[in-house]
Amino acid sequence: MRGNHAVKLLCGLLAVPLAGCVGERLAALPAPGTSLIGAWKLNPVTSDDPQKVIDKMRAEARQRIARHSTQQAPMQRPGTRGGMGGASQGDNEDNTQQDNSAPALDPLRNSQMMNVLAAALARGAFLTVRNDGGEVVFDYGTSARSFTPGAHSVVSAEGGVGEQVSGWDGREYVITVRAQLGPDVTERYALSPDGKHLIEKLKIGPAELSVVNLMRVYDPTSETAPRQLPTGD
Repeated sequence: MRGNHAVKLLCGLLAVPLAGCVGERLAALPAPGTSLIGAWKLNPVTSDDPQKVIDKMRAEARQRIARHSTQQAPMQRPGTRGGMGGASQGDNEDNTQQDNSAPALDPLRNSQMMNVLAAALARGAFLTVRNDGGEVVFDYGTSARSFTPGAHSVVSAEGGVGEQVSGWDGREYVITVRAQLGPDVTERYALSPDGKHLIEKLKIGPAELSVVNLMRVYDPTSETAPRQLPTGD
């Protein structure tokens, strides 16, 4: 109970300074004739390959880590032991062999941006968009997210909490989260120009890495999305 009270108190304190910090002006109603309602299934062929995005993130992370290590490495005098002089040449050879044999750690293991991307990918391939009592609902079968167009709120975000604003920007439904201690995240949903596909554009950061963009294309489907099975005792 004390922990829940602390979380509510923290959100209440953050609500005032966060209010209005999201510059996006979003409307409660879409452009006339706009509707995203329907059942959709991800088309991996016409969508961006998330693995290529992750590989690019990992390569950048390795470069940044290597650059930081080079800048922080102490000066060593060749052929000396201990102190500021470092290890001897023989010791360096042994250390090199040990480093080569040790398994490499994933440079994205502590990446907040990777955590956001992984959470988005984990929603699955199915998406049903519907209106429910004035709310826009994104239903993935195993989970669902509800948004009130034009509303601002304090929500959980990567690294803590952030301000969320969602609503219509013409024919796009936009969800933006400005995190206090993590990367900003923006999602944009719109129909393709021919109206036959749902396009999702995800933007994460910049934070510890450069901006990450991922586009996903959904086709209409009559398939039923998987549902969360009830858990038993």
